[in-house]
Amino acid sequence: MLEKRPFKVWSPEEHDTWRMLYERQCERVKKLASRAYYLEGFEKLRLTSDRIPDFYRLDEVYQREVGWELFSTDTQFADGQDWFEHLARKEFMITEYIRDKSDLDYTPLPDVWHDTFGHLPLMLNQRYAHLVYDFAHKMLKYSKEERKGMGSIWWYTIEFGLIREEGEIKILGAGLASSYGESVHALSGAVDLRPFDPDYIATIKPSPHEFHKELFILDSFEQFEDFVNHWDA
Repeated sequence: MLEKRPFKVWSPEEHDTWRMLYERQCERVKKLASRAYYLEGFEKLRLTSDRIPDFYRLDEVYQREVGWELFSTDTQFADGQDWFEHLARKEFMITEYIRDKSDLDYTPLPDVWHDTFGHLPLMLNQRYAHLVYDFAHKMLKYSKEERKGMGSIWWYTIEFGLIREEGEIKILGAGLASSYGESVHALSGAVDLRPFDPDYIATIKPSPHEFHKELFILDSFEQFEDFVNHWDA
């Protein structure tokens, strides 16, 4: 196992950026995000608005609850291979960077806000964490070129996915949960919301530099699991 980096000590200015992000997005995700797969984990995390959380405490929570570890990284945009290798070892990387205050609505670079507020509530659900683990192992079976289509499916599910829950369309993707601008845009009526279609999604080349024109809705989490379990590049 790799030696773990110490978690970053954040500055007062960085904590203040977190506060601004949290105060704008917290009530929004409570209304828009999946109850079963996001909000239950969010409540367990006990995040607060006043500071970036103590990742030593959260690391203990993840090891106890789902058998995963949190790893600090100074890489702002991890290479796909490195990212999936960590996930396949049940290691979730937390970046040592938070966006500038001029980028509160959206940033193309994943930062500590996106990692923590977007991904970590979902990763406290054992079923969801197991799917991410299986997904990562499937990705590592293929070359970077062979898995491009699957990378697009990851993008439109794990990062920017929607799901039907009790008759409503809810946010499932971490990118949607953590982005004020994108979460507003996604359910504004300006986006073409389509049924989950992995064959079509695999042909799309997503861009992190603009809001999405189309997003995809899972009918259920079982539909997602069934796809991952039977997928073959």
